[in-house]
Amino acid sequence: VAVYAEFRRDWVEALRFYEDAYHALREMVGVFLVHLNLIHIIKRMSRISHAPFAEQLHFKISTLLLHGGKIPDAVTWFRQHNTWYKRIIGSPEAVFLHWEWMSRQFLVFAELLETSSIAIPTISSVIVGTAERPLTEWEFHPAHYYQLAAHYLKEKRSSLEFAVSMSESLGEVDSSAESVVPSTYVGQFARLVEQGNAHVMQPLTDDEYTRYAVAEGKRFQDSFEIIALLKKSYESYSNLKVHRMGSFCGFQMAKEYYGVGDFSNAKPLFDGIASLYRQEGWVTLLWEVLGYLRECSRKQGMVKDFIEYSLEMAALPVSSKTGDQLFGFKECGPAGPVSLQQRKLIHNEVFGFICGELELASSDESANLKVTVDNPLHLEIDVVSPLRLVLLASVAFHEHIVKPGSSTSITLSLLSQLPHTVEIDQLEVQFNQSDCNFIIVNSHRHSGALVDGHQGHRVETASSLSLSTNRWLRLTYDVKSGKSVVISVFTNV
Repeated sequence: VAVYAEFRRDWVEALRFYEDAYHALREMVGVFLVHLNLIHIIKRMSRISHAPFAEQLHFKISTLLLHGGKIPDAVTWFRQHNTWYKRIIGSPEAVFLHWEWMSRQFLVFAELLETSSIAIPTISSVIVGTAERPLTEWEFHPAHYYQLAAHYLKEKRSSLEFAVSMSESLGEVDSSAESVVPSTYVGQFARLVEQGNAHVMQPLTDDEYTRYAVAEGKRFQDSFEIIALLKKSYESYSNLKVHRMGSFCGFQMAKEYYGVGDFSNAKPLFDGIASLYRQEGWVTLLWEVLGYLRECSRKQGMVKDFIEYSLEMAALPVSSKTGDQLFGFKECGPAGPVSLQQRKLIHNEVFGFICGELELASSDESANLKVTVDNPLHLEIDVVSPLRLVLLASVAFHEHIVKPGSSTSITLSLLSQLPHTVEIDQLEVQFNQSDCNFIIVNSHRHSGALVDGHQGHRVETASSLSLSTNRWLRLTYDVKSGKSVVISVFTNV
């Protein structure tokens, strides 16, 4: 009757009959769950025709509500539909089908909402939902539904991996999946069996259907579909200028790229997210992102990037209390849980690599990279560099006004937040007037000889150039007067 009403373009009548059919189906399922064998019904819930039929009715109702400009009603209807069917999980052996079905519900509604020609109202202009659970602003935007569609698809992938491992351990391999076709009835499948010169439909048992579903699930790579959904959500949040939610989706998308070994696409996403987390000061979240960036650089053989990310991680202001708070987190990235101990391990690894004691093994086993005298590494730390935590340099003149030809004193201050003491070989202070340049050498590592390549420069000797954690190292020296400005400070480790 609802279909005929649609043909007559009687949208109000069509919506009423579709809603009646949907409620009748829910009442029927509810009666079964209360009065019949619960275990048997729930086991078959994932594949009997009621779920696909409810999905079709829900699609029609949502479409008509959005067509009529009733976006709050459509969102409320979707929430009720999701709440009711989310709890009907199905057979434990085929629970991945439930999560796949849930993902499809969010995907379809996101597409309907996105293609709706009606402008999305602001949350303050409507009073919707219930007193206990009023609708949120995000429920009016497609990005929210794309994000949850990706979430449920990840749940499906995890459940499918478990089901595949169980079927393989039991030796349950369905070699005749190609002969399974959709049945005449909605949501049903049957096996096409040849009998003589004709083909007949043979209904599948529960176990046969489960084996077929597992075999079909193995054929598809869910990661690419998850990436596509997260990309839609990421772009939608970005268009709304909601950068924090967008960065969360971008982070999930980057992890999917990382998981399939696509480091060239993962690294730019991680870089953008790390930049936001630095601005926000989210140290613990930044730690996880930097861990992924560090591994992407390692696998791609990007020596400079690997060292920069490693040094930044080692210098992050992480306390033991922060590590204890995140100890129970299920995921902490390839760098492990954030803690002072992990910072020390990374510090030892990166300095072992810088000093030439270790090699960096890239994804190409034949391309192990190493820092040597012939292949030195230069890192630039400016006023906006995240490596300012690693080494902060400050130069102060003792006098603001000095007569020409006379001398004045300057104090060079160095600070590091690395967890271990760093021993510096030599420092070079450069001015805008090159004749003022001078070098400071570590007396413990040099015997007073002039460093090669710096003949003509004044050389000073310091009894110690050791940088302890969060302790200023201050060195005072005289310089010639004039319009001198310090350009840079070079440090050799």
